[in-house]
Amino acid sequence: MPRRSSPQQLAARPYDARVQTIEIHSAALGVAKRLFVYLPPDLPPGARAPSVYFLRGHEREWINPAEDQSRDGANVIDAYLRLRAAGRLGPLILVFPGLASDDNTVPSVLVNMRAPQLANGAPGIGSGRFADYFFDELIPYVDAHFPTMGAGRARGLIGFSLGGFMAAKAAAERPDLFASAGAYDGTFLYAADRGRRVRAADSVIRNPMFDAAFGVPRDTRFIAHSSPANLIVRGDVAALARVTWLIGYGPERHEPWQANFYRGEHLVACLAARGLANALPHQQFGAGDHTWRTADTFAELTLPLHEQALRAAALEQG
Repeated sequence: MPRRSSPQQLAARPYDARVQTIEIHSAALGVAKRLFVYLPPDLPPGARAPSVYFLRGHEREWINPAEDQSRDGANVIDAYLRLRAAGRLGPLILVFPGLASDDNTVPSVLVNMRAPQLANGAPGIGSGRFADYFFDELIPYVDAHFPTMGAGRARGLIGFSLGGFMAAKAAAERPDLFASAGAYDGTFLYAADRGRRVRAADSVIRNPMFDAAFGVPRDTRFIAHSSPANLIVRGDVAALARVTWLIGYGPERHEPWQANFYRGEHLVACLAARGLANALPHQQFGAGDHTWRTADTFAELTLPLHEQALRAAALEQG
């Protein structure tokens, strides 16, 4: 079981003083990993709240107001607080895990990496067993140390870009743990051969930054086993139907550099083929682009929908 270090602010200027900074020594990875947790200050003593995990790569990205120039000094916590002030949202515990190398150059895509040695010494990779770390260590740690709903499915996921891949993968792989999964402009791979393969010519798969995750030469069977579209096509449809899916992406005119329109369309089509709905009111963001401003807008639009699903899941477990 991971051991807990005392919550501490970063030595340098914190990305957001409203979060707690936690360090976990992961037995699965063999290295220490950091996460940020936002605990609503108005949560009454003894009360518990659903949790939402925000995924991208580095733990800082969802909370860093300067992650790109589009944010104008705000972040997703500000979006959450606007919803609270408007009475549109109850208390939620927001979790921001680090799921990449510490320098954010090597993504894990939430898999147990095929070739972690190909990370070339990037810090924070260790054994590369990121799926084991996330499911078996990080989630139990958060539930043990924060007033979450604990056992059951009162957890949600929101991801942007590669974080969208990870959010959909996590929910499709472990629908017993999550009641909702949202992805904005997810970097989804294309399922082929009824979910048994992925499109081998996909330029994303060939990107060298995935050498550690997917191996060299590429282990296409492993990739297909880990890809969210494939997991949806081949998964237990009854279990997948218990997840509220919230998939958004930018418009076709912003392809290929400012939208993952075709990849988003593909994932929504995979859901539809299994009789699963995209619960997002509109899946294409007409003015959307591949920036943190739009990712925050997506989170603000979907958080009330997540809460509905999470509260319903909490009632299930009694």
